[in-house]
Amino acid sequence: MALSLNVHHLARYKEIGALLIKHGRARGVRGLDPTGGDPDGEATQDDACELADTLESMGPTFIKLGQLLSTRSDLLPPIYLEALARLQDHVEPVPFEHIEETVTTEIGARISKAFQSFDATPAASASLGQVHHAVLHGRA
Repeated sequence: MALSLNVHHLARYKEIGALLIKHGRARGVRGLDPTGGDPDGEATQDDACELADTLESMGPTFIKLGQLLSTRSDLLPPIYLEALARLQDHVEPVPFEHIEETVTTEIGARISKAFQSFDATPAASASLGQVHHAVLHGRA
């Protein structure tokens, strides 16, 4: 299987590379750094929380990666497992501006035209989705 890189995705590749370089060599992380990292170094709470926050900011695929890593005690020290476990049940909701843009693009009309009401505050959010209460025109 050939590896092909799309020039349009260079910014994303850079972001992923920076993540791997920064956290793949983090102290206390085993198995992710081919050079061996610093086996005697201790992982810090700040490093672990920063990894969880970075994965969350990179989107759903990386949140899923963080969820998977939170179960891998053979790769990560307990402090990382604890920080990544947050991604199992507490992910920040996507800002309403992004939701509004996506809905408008997908349905081809502004929310105010398509819905009688659309709650900007999500009822629930998860790694791959978010729920908003909405009422179509003509519905109670």
